[in-house]
Amino acid sequence: MALNMLYKLYCTRLVLLTFVLYEVTSFSGFQMEPSDINQAEGEPVYFTCIVRKLDDSEYVSWLHNGHKISKNGDIVINTYSHYSIEFDSAFGSYNLRIQNVQRRDKGGYTCTVYDSYDQIVEESRTANFTVLEIPQQQYPICSSTKPSYRVDQSVVLSCISENTTPLALLRWVHNTGGSESGLKESLTGNYEKSYSFIAKQSDNRAIFTCELTTSANPSIVRNCTIGPLDVLYPPIVRIQQTRDVILGNEAIFICYSDANPQETTFEWSFDPPIGENMYLLENEIILRIKKTLSSLNGTSVICKVTNSIGSGSSKLIVNVKSKESINNVVESNNGKETTKSEKPNERNKNKSNNQNSNSNQQLLQTRSPNNSSTDISISLVVIIALVCIIVILGLALIPVGYMKYTRRQPSDTISRGRPVSIPDVYFEPRDHIDPMLPQLGLAAPWMRTVGVQVPGECEYDATYNTQVMPQPRQVYYTQRMYPASSL
Repeated sequence: MALNMLYKLYCTRLVLLTFVLYEVTSFSGFQMEPSDINQAEGEPVYFTCIVRKLDDSEYVSWLHNGHKISKNGDIVINTYSHYSIEFDSAFGSYNLRIQNVQRRDKGGYTCTVYDSYDQIVEESRTANFTVLEIPQQQYPICSSTKPSYRVDQSVVLSCISENTTPLALLRWVHNTGGSESGLKESLTGNYEKSYSFIAKQSDNRAIFTCELTTSANPSIVRNCTIGPLDVLYPPIVRIQQTRDVILGNEAIFICYSDANPQETTFEWSFDPPIGENMYLLENEIILRIKKTLSSLNGTSVICKVTNSIGSGSSKLIVNVKSKESINNVVESNNGKETTKSEKPNERNKNKSNNQNSNSNQQLLQTRSPNNSSTDISISLVVIIALVCIIVILGLALIPVGYMKYTRRQPSDTISRGRPVSIPDVYFEPRDHIDPMLPQLGLAAPWMRTVGVQVPGECEYDATYNTQVMPQPRQVYYTQRMYPASSL
């Protein structure tokens, strides 16, 4: 019994000593804990955790929303493949890095110490991670309530963005005088911003743009467009005459129209009516009055155009002028005479009333000499320019002519008849064999001589144009620069 008591006491002390040693060498606290972070999607984020004095049986894990995702330096869940642990056991650092932040990464992150029995020894503070969401690439989306609108009808355009945290900012870019609505939740759970205005003719074929920006990433700017907008309106008509309507001449009138959709019919009418044989229509747009009569003066010409939306018309009153009145107006404008029926006394009476027109005529008359002098000066400038060009060309041709006609011409020509130029200095090789010497009975060897011509002088070989005179053999070869020993 005594031995058993002593053995139990020994074991108890040993356990207490082991527990004391374990407490001294085990985990003693966090040197650095993770902090709250806000980060945008697609960006990296970094959480710090540094511990002190871990036991060999203890390890560190990161918890995401209470779920263990790592053990020491390894990620233990496959769905967190974009996570990594920067592990340094000597320094005690177990830092968590998220390479490409996703929306599902938001939540709380805790650095936790476990013992060998997977029991939590201690936890750090929980760091709250807020993911700044960015609308997906397909946003914004622009839409309109109708494919087309009529003039004076209300137009409502919608710009839709994803419901994110924080909300994206939508802005319509157009200067039609419309109004924007605030952000409101759409039927699909997204957010939209509307733009409304009253359709006008000028809005046809217009393009409207919605711009998206977000505080999560200020560098992101996207936009969507609606258009060209289809605004329907009845024809807008106008009549234009090509020239003055002169008595006895042909008169031409053209009907112009602007409509959406396209015009379907053109109708011409007259008030008072005229006979159908007096006019002719071309493509329903051009009206030709074959011969203008005085009875057409004051007649209203009306063009009515119709499309599927409605009709529009325009009216022009015909003003028939006589040829004499046209000639008088032309002569009056030229300053030659006013009218044939006007007398000098009447001109004096109407002088005060026609002061502006007379002053204009005097202005034209005073300007006419200047115009003629201007024409003369322009002609003079043109003549001087031509003379200068001719002189310059002549001066340029003088050196060419000099070089061509002062070049030395040879006495002979080639087969084509073109002169062949001979240089001032040339070399002409010639081969020959001296004739047999009658005194010696020997023939001289083959030799090459060269004739040289230099301006002003003439040097040539002594053998040219000379005859071989009888002479002793030794003298002959001495002149030919052959030593006697060589023979």
